[in-house]
Amino acid sequence: MKKDGSTTSNTPAIVISIVFLLLVFGFFAVVFLFPRSSDVPQDQTKYEIYGGMTGELKDSELFEELQNARSVCFLGDSITAGTEIGGVHWYDPLAPYIKGDISNLSTGGWMVENLIEKGNAIPKADVYIIAIGINDVLFRNAVKSAKTPSEFAQKCSLLAETIKGISPGAKICFIAPWTFTGQTEDIDDLGNSFRDALKDMCTGSGYQYINPDPVISSVILSEGYDKYMYNDFHPNATEGVGLYSYAVLKAACEARKISD
Repeated sequence: MKKDGSTTSNTPAIVISIVFLLLVFGFFAVVFLFPRSSDVPQDQTKYEIYGGMTGELKDSELFEELQNARSVCFLGDSITAGTEIGGVHWYDPLAPYIKGDISNLSTGGWMVENLIEKGNAIPKADVYIIAIGINDVLFRNAVKSAKTPSEFAQKCSLLAETIKGISPGAKICFIAPWTFTGQTEDIDDLGNSFRDALKDMCTGSGYQYINPDPVISSVILSEGYDKYMYNDFHPNATEGVGLYSYAVLKAACEARKISD
């Protein structure tokens, strides 16, 4: 009787099918179980300070407060919220040096009036870093904008009083309206007037005032706009936030040297 050879003849087909299924399974495992680099949560991404952290940059009242505070709250607009660059905040390069809890209340397009209106939502903290004003300068026709430098300073003072009611004894630091490019000379001058008015208010009220604009503008001028800026108003995530963080620490360091 002739033996049935179907088992032997089907063996290669079965092996090939098994190998194929294993390859398919492996492919989907790689795709779905191992995230792409762009899918990695932002808190796993390291943003470097421009030029790297140095002993000089640590020599400021601001840095010491960031190191010692149990909690730090950042208030601001799209640059603080990271609205235009995938949620990357300007201060992310500073985060590794902040030992306490970090909170953030910021939204794209906000002006100082918006922060005042959101007073009930401002969390308690030991240190507040307030970076607001660029939208007040650039969009003065908006209903909620501060129309003049003095009005801007008055509103910042009111915001600070609101914060003191939330967290008595907290340290308050105002960052001058951020750098912007591509504007007329009149708007550039207005931005400086807003910064000067804020400085006078802070000096008279005992708040820290930091103006990173000269450092940011100098680096952009010497090294190129495209390397650091996402657009005329926002830093990019790759290099820009590192420059902004550096400029804040550098200005804080220079402020201590002047006070000494």
